Amino acid sequence: MNRSAISSTSEKETLSLLWGCELNQERPTWTFKPQKVGKQDCALLLSTISLGEKAKEEVNVVEILPSASQEDKKRRPLTLASLRASVLPMVVLGLEFSPPVTFQLRAGSGPVFLCGQEHYNGSWEEVEEEEDDLEEEEDDDDDDEDMFLEETPIKQVKRLAPQKQTSAGKGENHPSPNFNQYVRDQGAMTDQLSRRQIREYQLYSRTSGKHVQVTGRRISATAEDGNKFAKLIVETDTFGSRVRIKGAESEKYICMNKRGKLIGKPSGKSKDCVFTEIVLENNYTAFQNARHEGWFMAFTRQGRPRQASRSRQNQREAHFIKRLYQGQLPFPNHAERQKQFEFVGSAPTRRTKRTRRPQPLT
Repeated sequence: MNRSAISSTSEKETLSLLWGCELNQERPTWTFKPQKVGKQDCALLLSTISLGEKAKEEVNVVEILPSASQEDKKRRPLTLASLRASVLPMVVLGLEFSPPVTFQLRAGSGPVFLCGQEHYNGSWEEVEEEEDDLEEEEDDDDDDEDMFLEETPIKQVKRLAPQKQTSAGKGENHPSPNFNQYVRDQGAMTDQLSRRQIREYQLYSRTSGKHVQVTGRRISATAEDGNKFAKLIVETDTFGSRVRIKGAESEKYICMNKRGKLIGKPSGKSKDCVFTEIVLENNYTAFQNARHEGWFMAFTRQGRPRQASRSRQNQREAHFIKRLYQGQLPFPNHAERQKQFEFVGSAPTRRTKRTRRPQPLT
């Protein structure tokens, strides 16, 4: 296990290092040895023994083995903790041991983690000198390895691989953000600040061959082109493609109840009145309900609403075409609204003769 210096109670007397080990089925024993070699007195302070997140529902027994001396061979192993994931996953201890100490996982498959501190009593200057000597030895080893890698460039690639991993661990190479997830999250948020965009059009059903109409609480797809109940007012709800559809004549919103039936409501503030426009590959448009994901607006061949739980995006019943609302032709093109022109009488005026200049004879 990696150990790192964390604190020192006195710069001239005590040095504390973090210590830890893992006991599992592959490595059931662990012997603690001092990290600092010198004149310092070493002691191990065992703080906690805990189970890992992958531990099974079984009893894990951790014990300490006696040393290899003849006197200690007669002693039996001492149990430190008996852990179980659902009953006792961790114990807190405050035991102090003198090295060498051997810990063993007697029962269970682990993993079991032991954490504590190493305490060294001695001069701080001696410890620093020993650390400097170890660093110089490591630098010499690194120089030898660099010279060896220059002679063999193939092995140099193997050396660069762990350096990339360490740089990624330090946070230098951040993973690229998921832009698609960001767009989906922003498109699902209701826009309460911007002015809403309003459009007017008709929805032509692919199956019934007619247009969607809102006649009060009833929704159907049986309206002819230009019917006043087929005129729909579509309001944008988000920055994305979520809309609210309202009948212009009945002023009722198209909503979907919990059973998947289309109904008309006077208020469209609820989430079941919001639909997501999905443009398909065949240039048709499908409308998916925002509250019930996977439920689409669909109509049968007779123009009756189909149960949304049985509708799918790739079915003909859920395909629509947006068409501009023409309505009745304005005057004077419409025959029923044509009027006769009325001529206003006025007194005749005297016509003046136009005088022409005489042309010279040739």
